[in-house]
Amino acid sequence: MKVSELSQRSGVSVASIKYYLREGLLTGGVPTATNQAVYSEQHVRRLRLIRSLIDIGGLSISHVRATLAEVDDESTPMHDAFGAVMHGLDEAPTETRTTDIQTVYDEVQEWLSSRGWDIDPDAPAPHRLAELVATLRRFDFPTTLTDFDSVADMIERTAQIEVEYARAMPDRTSAVETMLIGTVILERAIVEVRRLALEAASARIDIATRTTTRRPQ
Repeated sequence: MKVSELSQRSGVSVASIKYYLREGLLTGGVPTATNQAVYSEQHVRRLRLIRSLIDIGGLSISHVRATLAEVDDESTPMHDAFGAVMHGLDEAPTETRTTDIQTVYDEVQEWLSSRGWDIDPDAPAPHRLAELVATLRRFDFPTTLTDFDSVADMIERTAQIEVEYARAMPDRTSAVETMLIGTVILERAIVEVRRLALEAASARIDIATRTTTRRPQ
């Protein structure tokens, strides 16, 4: 297919396609004439992954480039390719942690160890979890890491299914795209379900309170 058809099939503008070609994110097509080339379904899938990394994952071009390098390197284990996506979604803080965050970060590491979760030392998530728990405590929420055990048990079961499904994809590009979309979209879905649960709980308590208040003496 020509670049115009590639644009139509992928939903990516011709200008963006040419930009990705210049940046080395997309391999060139097969030359057919001066300034002309033909592209394949592989280019469609690649463009879909690039746009997923940018639009859904919110990755910068530099992070996209690093992630795609992991995807393209067949010697890189799939676990590391997935890690490139996961870590690219956030960045570990570079500033010095305050005492309370450092204390919670140590608790997070102990909690991860107790669960037998093998997490890369450079992963941003433990840092973010520590920051969030420390913030909760500043507002006098009596939060401990074990409070997350029940939800961690549930998420661990679904994570196993997600990873197995992604790794069963026919190629590395599809596997990474599946992992990315599953991670970002399911995370947002879980947040929305929790918000719905909070509203429902508040409504139940409100009804119970009004019923008690109106009860004849």
